[in-house]
Amino acid sequence: MRSSALSFLAAALQLGHVAQAVITDTPTVENFVRRFSATAIVIGNYVYIDGGEISQLDNGRVNPARTTNQVNSTLSLDLSKSWTTTDVVFKTTAKAPGPVKANVVLWADRARNAFYSWGGKWVYGENMNKTELWKFNADGSGGGRWRLEPPANPSLFNGLIPAEFIAFTTVNNTGYAIGGQASGWTELYRGSNQAISGMLTYNFDTREWTNETDPTGFTPFHSIAQASAHYVPTFGPGGLVFVLGGHHPDTDREPSISNSPAQNFENLTFFDPGAKKTYSQKATGDIPPSPRSEFCTAGWQNPDGGYEIFLFGGDNKIATGKPKYRDAYILSLPGFVWTKLPEPPAGARAYHSCVSVGGRQILSIGGTMIGSTERDDAPQGLLLFDMTAMKWKDSYDATAAPYERPEAIKKWYTDGGLEKVGWNSDVVRGLFVKQNAGEGGGNGKTPSQRWQQVVPS
Repeated sequence: MRSSALSFLAAALQLGHVAQAVITDTPTVENFVRRFSATAIVIGNYVYIDGGEISQLDNGRVNPARTTNQVNSTLSLDLSKSWTTTDVVFKTTAKAPGPVKANVVLWADRARNAFYSWGGKWVYGENMNKTELWKFNADGSGGGRWRLEPPANPSLFNGLIPAEFIAFTTVNNTGYAIGGQASGWTELYRGSNQAISGMLTYNFDTREWTNETDPTGFTPFHSIAQASAHYVPTFGPGGLVFVLGGHHPDTDREPSISNSPAQNFENLTFFDPGAKKTYSQKATGDIPPSPRSEFCTAGWQNPDGGYEIFLFGGDNKIATGKPKYRDAYILSLPGFVWTKLPEPPAGARAYHSCVSVGGRQILSIGGTMIGSTERDDAPQGLLLFDMTAMKWKDSYDATAAPYERPEAIKKWYTDGGLEKVGWNSDVVRGLFVKQNAGEGGGNGKTPSQRWQQVVPS
């Protein structure tokens, strides 16, 4: 895919087919170079893509004076129809009056057909203002409208430190923001960088913020940055939040990600948001290499009650040259077993976003490889992966069958892999597997033979 894309570009330049481009949030396939640091979320039949930076050809080249531009629109892709990555058309909604930022947190409020934007950085520091919570009310047709969402407890909200590189997820009616890093790009008049400790939550119903960093609060980590949080609804008494990868920078001095301890993918950390307890469990299989930051995750529940988390790409902030990863993996639960996937045809990347779409597919959006001026081999920065077939593809199938575990992972369970898991504790085991009335789902058997969830004592 890489060589063909470059050949196409060279031929077009020689023939003069790449005309002077208008700088836009959605350049043509021919003029598209890179999209990165955008965040994606699914509401209804649309993927919404917000924030980030875009690099594109202008008169056949990337402008050397300014290689990227901020994205001034909220974009969407229609999931009700099939498309290919070369022919799909983005719908755009102007951000005004919303903030034009990158690396933002997005929380899904599906009960209201809406999502919220918090944190992030102002690209090039342009139009910096006080950080507010913004709400996007989707219109059901790929568009919508931004508006400010005032907090119910403004005194607490006004004391929060906005940041980027936050691990975030949505649990029912509450948004979670874990860790992150503040800088002069994330907060007006901030003069130094700072790693953010603890966790923030925002309740969509009450509009109340909670700063879990307070002494009486619950903080699963003292500090973490450039990690990924993923909510798994099928285990524990009310679902569990996994926090994968990233680094633990110092909070009492200028943070240095490259000199910070990394969180590996063998000893996994997750927490119960209801009970406010943190747990860990050792994983097996094809453990993803670490350190790894700014990768993407998404997931699917299978009919037997298990759950698979997809992980792709990322950045190695410690190795010389800070190389990007091009590998991808599935973490299968409740077995805590990693499976390495085929590598994508379009190269390594970090600072991208992934979402679950269309029955059993994962859509990866954007990402950088070496820099913003190297053309992405993925048309429009879009890659798709079929979780059941375990194959990368360049088209989205709106009629794809529902997700079922890939045969390789299903075989692990039918061969008794779950019975061989070395649990860190009986309490952790109780969060995931409890033989009660039946022989255990999540192991390739019928849905009526599921492992039943229990509340730990």
